[in-house]
Amino acid sequence: MAVDFAQLVADDYTWVSRQAFRDPEIHAAEQERIFKRCWMFLGHESQVREPGDFFTTYMGEEAVIVTRGLDGALHALVNSCRHRGMRVCRADRGNTKRFSCPYHSWTYNANGELIGVPRRKEGYYDEIDLSRNGLIQAAQVDSYRGLIFATFAAAAPSLRDYLGDMAWYMDLVLEREGGTELIPGIHKWIVRANWKLACDNNAGDWYHVAFAHGSSAKLNQNPNQFDEDDNRLQISAETGHTLCAYRYKPGRRWMGAQHQPRILTEYFEETEARTAKLLGPDKGRVHFIAGNVFPNFGWIPGSYTIRQYHPRGPDQTEVWSYCLVDAAAPREVKDAMKRMYTNSFGPSGLLEQDDGENWTGCAASSNKPVMGRESFNYQMGVGHEWNIPGLPGQHVGRATSEVVQRSFYRRWLEQMTGRSEPVLRVIAREG
Repeated sequence: MAVDFAQLVADDYTWVSRQAFRDPEIHAAEQERIFKRCWMFLGHESQVREPGDFFTTYMGEEAVIVTRGLDGALHALVNSCRHRGMRVCRADRGNTKRFSCPYHSWTYNANGELIGVPRRKEGYYDEIDLSRNGLIQAAQVDSYRGLIFATFAAAAPSLRDYLGDMAWYMDLVLEREGGTELIPGIHKWIVRANWKLACDNNAGDWYHVAFAHGSSAKLNQNPNQFDEDDNRLQISAETGHTLCAYRYKPGRRWMGAQHQPRILTEYFEETEARTAKLLGPDKGRVHFIAGNVFPNFGWIPGSYTIRQYHPRGPDQTEVWSYCLVDAAAPREVKDAMKRMYTNSFGPSGLLEQDDGENWTGCAASSNKPVMGRESFNYQMGVGHEWNIPGLPGQHVGRATSEVVQRSFYRRWLEQMTGRSEPVLRVIAREG
């Protein structure tokens, strides 16, 4: 029986059926309608600096190789031989001029072109067309301030158009003297939960922080660390692209996390004037706390974290977590940033353990005979969204709200049904 996706989400996006988080048919449709059609985050240009550099990742459940081709261009190649489908690359990263399938040794160069077929004369009588049998490639590959994205959809809008207003907020992290880079190495772990549960949390769920992460406030001896505040906001930057942020009063800007090492405080004080000049007065007032670029690219900038939530079937997600730092920062500063990343949202970090436990518990309820018939509730703050002049975004809500989750599931439904709805008009007010 075909799934009626429109019946899974309430008209105002305040309820989402648990079926959407467990059904194999829905999961399969997501691979086609979301992960094949949207722009997907792949990695950072610092991972492929030289021709022949490569790393492997995923676009949904499709394994891909990202290369700096021999032509100097970026390529996203499906990691599957055109002969029988075996992976042609089983390394995480490296530098090479060619990829050779271990099954029958068909060989491809770093641009994805087929350059070698064993026994080509005896088996194919020199009749095989090499030019038609290269590795399948993403239709579009592009980068934004060092971050690499790709899509299989040739008709998709440009990357910049896809990001829309979210690019303004990404600049808060990426617009640095010398740009940004990834600390080498990726943390990877499995969570027994549907990928959407992780993403709707990372989308900007400030509501859970005081409770799920309350132990952090106790350790910092700051019981008011996560209290509600009129300057704490949830923002739907574009349908599906969301974040939570702190907006400081004029003349103030973020100077690093509380209880950070002194070396980081000194670094931010020393670079404050240059960063403020790059960002300008409006951007300089906003601190990007956490967010998600639809579908599965998560941000937690305060702990120098970016991540992907790779779907692994309807009931499992593989988290890939990276440490993103200022490229021009001194080595000791980068080391301090890495320690903060590891201690907070690394796989054994204080805060990451809380989230994984909660997502697993929520996912488990989706398969139960009683609760499995119920829907997840996203009603908080509905009808109380607004706009702030000068602050990009469609909807803004208080931190204690579910504006961002409604935006995420609205985009999910649009992708699954192929229909989009006009943006609801909301009241504009100063913030």
